[in-house]
Amino acid sequence: MHKAYLTTLGVLTAVLTAAALGTLVLPGLAGSVTADNDHGGPQFEAQLRGSEEVPPVDTNTRGKADFEFNRGKTKLHFDLSVENGERVTQAHIHCGPEGQNGPIVLFLAGFHDKGWDVDGNWIGDATATDANITNNACGSTLAELEQAMADGRTYANVHTVAHQGGEARGQIQSNGDNGDGDNHGGNGGNGRHEDD
Repeated sequence: MHKAYLTTLGVLTAVLTAAALGTLVLPGLAGSVTADNDHGGPQFEAQLRGSEEVPPVDTNTRGKADFEFNRGKTKLHFDLSVENGERVTQAHIHCGPEGQNGPIVLFLAGFHDKGWDVDGNWIGDATATDANITNNACGSTLAELEQAMADGRTYANVHTVAHQGGEARGQIQSNGDNGDGDNHGGNGGNGRHEDD
């Protein structure tokens, strides 16, 4: 009985270790089962500045948005931080090339008409799916939105009570780790970020 207990404990330890590592190989099976951690797909970011707004806005408000798709491009994980944000009402992904305004395609936060004062992390570890797309200008699926991001046709924008059209904006660009081995070849924005 003691030997059976140790064998069961050993198998349980192996299963728990494999689950933590994301891989489980069982004797007698020809393959492995890999845990899907909902990450590992293309990654993008945007540096938000008032100088990137159209027209430019003189502001101390800045921000950063980080985006990561899962491998199947069916989920988009994002984080948004804002510095010196006064009465921030909402934030979005818009469809539009650098220097041009475009329609909202996905809400990141808001709407709150009175606004929040934000200085630091605002939205953390949020997830969007195809159902969150509000306008198909850059596609009706996250996979199509990811391609628009890779092509430099999207930007992130934070809106405030004072600047309802947008307080700080940044073109969304690849952060260099697209996670799927596919070099999209898009311009992803020009990487120019002027200080306000």
